[in-house]
Amino acid sequence: MNLLEAKVIQTKLEKEIFIDQSSNIEIKILQFLEKDLPYYEFMIGLEFLRIRENEYFGTETKYFGIRFTNHMDSLIAFEPDKHSIFATKNEQEKSAVTELIMYVLTKSSLFKEVVSTMFNNLQHENVVCEKEENEIDAKQVQLEKLLNVQIENVKFHIDMKD
Repeated sequence: MNLLEAKVIQTKLEKEIFIDQSSNIEIKILQFLEKDLPYYEFMIGLEFLRIRENEYFGTETKYFGIRFTNHMDSLIAFEPDKHSIFATKNEQEKSAVTELIMYVLTKSSLFKEVVSTMFNNLQHENVVCEKEENEIDAKQVQLEKLLNVQIENVKFHIDMKD
């Protein structure tokens, strides 16, 4: 038997269930270090099963962003404009979401597997010029940092809209 790790967030309307498997985790690279923006930014989507009144209510992917500086001296989770994992949640529910984010970033072996796959895929990219090679190298360095996020070593707070 193969048991899966699952996390449940009870909201006023429904139960949002995150099953920790790689098909339920999506990572998009949004921003890499530039002169005007001294940080790296990723958008992470988690797919949730939704149960409302003890009935299956479908799935929904909800997102949170993370941003960290070149030296990774701080890591900030932030609420995106659309499909936010924090949307329509009260303070207690937001606290549960924060706990889930911390779990995904620091303890989920499947999250690390998704990051490793992205890293390996970059190694097989066809590179035409030195600029592309430098960009791929920079992405790999940041993905490697994402693989090694330790909550004890990183300032972590949620930047949410009210």
